[in-house]
Formats: sequence, structure tokens, C-alpha cells
Amino acid sequence: MGRKNSSRTQKRNYRRKMREYNKRSRLFNGNVHNPGEFIFIWALILAYIVGMWIFLMNLGLNKRDYVQAELVYEGSYRKEDRIVLTLSGVEYGAWAGMCDLDGLYALEKGERLSVITAKDELVSIRYYDKVLLAPEDAEREEAEGKRAVSIACGIMTAVWAVFVAISVWVMCNAHRLPMWLVKAFVKPSYLTRPPKR
Repeated sequence: MGRKNSSRTQKRNYRRKMREYNKRSRLFNGNVHNPGEFIFIWALILAYIVGMWIFLMNLGLNKRDYVQAELVYEGSYRKEDRIVLTLSGVEYGAWAGMCDLDGLYALEKGERLSVITAKDELVSIRYYDKVLLAPEDAEREEAEGKRAVSIACGIMTAVWAVFVAISVWVMCNAHRLPMWLVKAFVKPSYLTRPPKR
């Protein structure tokens, strides 16, 4: 009689455990405990990439930041591939390759320049009729920089999407795949196991 009750209790416990096992989340075929943690971390990293892209895109020049002014030239110096001009006591920078360097070096202290600036960057420099830095060049350089940032962030997003897709596939098929592959994407402690008889 004791064996019969023991067997019934074992069957009942097994059925209860199976019901609990079958009630688990259907996400990733129920192979993972707390699947929401994975989704949250994936979304957080994607938000970081998008936020970084937005931040870098807003660092550049924007037409609403343009300020046109007549400033007095006080001097200039070269800093790697940039040239820094001191105009009316404030330093402004520009890419040396875009400027007419001969024209800039020919300037004398006290000369008045017509400039367009944005965020301590020079967009345009005119000395009477002579253009020392054309706004089209500065804007083209800025557009190329933004394009490079967009491409880099796009590649990062694509790589991240591929990683997430492979992770989802591995988690959905965790009990059919080799354990070394599963461990590369999820800790074994996160995996669910069907109850044993």
C-alpha cells in the first residue's frame, strides 16, 4: 500500500512540475528564465547606439547656430590639420585644407574680416572681395563627417541586430544545440530544464 501511495505521489508531483514547466514564458520557446532581462539589455544597448548617433550628429555645425560678424584679426597658428585664428580676442578653428592659407598668412594684425561662425568654428572668412574660407566648403566637410558617423552607427546597429538574431535563435533552440554554442550566448543557469521523472 505504501509503494502505491508513493508512486501516486511521485506521479502527482511530476504532473504538477510539468504543469509549472509548461506555464513558463513562451518567449524563446520557454528555454530561458527571465527572458525580459535579455530583451531589456538588448534594447538598452540599441538605445545607446542611437543616442550616440544623435549626440554626434548634433555636435556638428547647424545653420541656426550661424553668426555673421565683422571681427578684427589678431593672429593665427597651425594645430595639426587645423588652423586657429584669434579674432577680436576669441579663438576660432577651421580645417586648414579648406582655407586659403596664403591669404590668411598675408593678413596683418588689425585687419577687419567678415566671418560666419558657429560654435567656435569658422564657416566663412571674407577679406573685402577675397574669400579665404567658402561656406560651401565648410558645409561639404560637415556633411561628409555626418555621413561617416551615420555609416559607422549603421554598421554598429547591423552588427548588433545580427548578434541579437543569433542569440534569439540559440535561445529558442537551446536544448537541441551543442552546449558550447549555447554557453557563448547565455549562462547555463538561465536555461530551464524539463523536470525529470
